[in-house]
Amino acid sequence: MAERREFHPDIVPALDTLIGNPDILDPDSGTKKKAETLHIPMQYIDRVREFRHEMSSRGEAATKILSLFSRILETPHYTDAANKTFTCKNGMVIKFETVSDISEFSTNGRTGANTHALAIAKAIQKQLGDPGAVAIMTGDNYMSSKALANGIDIVRINPDVYTGRRSLILPEDLSDNWFVNQRITADEFAEFFPNEKPLLLNEFVEFTIDPVAAEVYSVHPDNMPVRIGRFEPNEDGTGILRRIHYVDELPGYIQPRTPGQCMLAEALMAPAKEIPIVICPSEFGTGKTYLATSIGDYLVTDEKRRDYDRIFVVPRDAELGKEIGFLPGDETEKTIAKAMPILDSLYNYYRNKGDRKKGNCAMTAQDIKAKVDLAIRDHFEFVSIINMGGRSISDSWIIYDEAQDMERFQVNQLMKRIGEGSKMIITGDPHQVFNKHMDYHSNGLMYAATKMAGSPYAAVITMLENEITRSEAAREVARCLDT
Repeated sequence: MAERREFHPDIVPALDTLIGNPDILDPDSGTKKKAETLHIPMQYIDRVREFRHEMSSRGEAATKILSLFSRILETPHYTDAANKTFTCKNGMVIKFETVSDISEFSTNGRTGANTHALAIAKAIQKQLGDPGAVAIMTGDNYMSSKALANGIDIVRINPDVYTGRRSLILPEDLSDNWFVNQRITADEFAEFFPNEKPLLLNEFVEFTIDPVAAEVYSVHPDNMPVRIGRFEPNEDGTGILRRIHYVDELPGYIQPRTPGQCMLAEALMAPAKEIPIVICPSEFGTGKTYLATSIGDYLVTDEKRRDYDRIFVVPRDAELGKEIGFLPGDETEKTIAKAMPILDSLYNYYRNKGDRKKGNCAMTAQDIKAKVDLAIRDHFEFVSIINMGGRSISDSWIIYDEAQDMERFQVNQLMKRIGEGSKMIITGDPHQVFNKHMDYHSNGLMYAATKMAGSPYAAVITMLENEITRSEAAREVARCLDT
């Protein structure tokens, strides 16, 4: 077996890798190189053509890949036309390869695209005289076993994941700026954090505050809003790290319990004209659906707010709407069955809220159910994915829940449905993908989070593992069964 390395100079991506992550063929200048040279089997072209008319993420990816192949294969674009190579913006070289002898890797006469990938990787090994210099990039277990059986190392794509947040220690010399002015300029951030990448718009920073500084400025070190800032667009088009403040407008019965929840609540409470899109890819039990539901209900129903007219829900649909016609009832009844996390959150919200007309006293289960039923009737609209085409949703609180089961082309189309005055919230757990065509990185939720990173119109917030707020019993089950 080849020696495992942190970085392989030469990589042959399996076809599943290109279909799941076509962007690796078109990296920008700031993207870390996956390899010095990415070797692409020419046989992939015919195989990818078979997928391009599919109404799926695979079809969408195939169209993009063929477009990139066409651009790269035009002779004027070659860095070295004789060797069929093309240099990307980040310096990685893409080289198209063919190999004549694939008999060693064919099975029962089959010569699939990945058979050529294995043959090319083996040929590179022999050419370089270094078995560990080349690897197959794949997420497919069968392909992985075939590669390892032939002495070829494997690597995963592991694209950079944008979490939308950072944790830093507040320097003493910035204490006055932060506690008095409640802001830090981009230039000051670059000066005091020289090893940090520049902040992206709507990125959050959680500061650790020195106890002495906290005492001097009369703030509690554990006060979450005091410790968290958002890099907001400035009047001159630049950005400024400002202490979060919209979270202060939350009612007492909606209180964030973790820094991540505090960041999410800030983004949700910000006006739609400031942050119209909020994306939260986080594990189960971090409170993302609860906050999206409870804050939405508050902003729609509170007599002093009424920021939005209704709550619009498009729930999980791992089967892409195929079975919706077989379920009993009208569209709301069919779709609401897939929205149980929203309903659970609504029940918990009204339980926490209590009866406002009776001094916030606790409500009976029957009273809570009545409140939930009334809210669903008067303020919620549940719509299936397949019935979203062509709609433009204005002045609404839009929730796309469990979006990890949505394909990239679906999320692309769904996000375009946002109209004037609406806020769109996209949530899900990328660790729980039930759509067999996708994985942690290639699903619609992570696609949206990656593509919208740094946009002035979107905030991306990922909760940390230590921010899971599920019950003690659920924590114990996770500890016992997941380890």
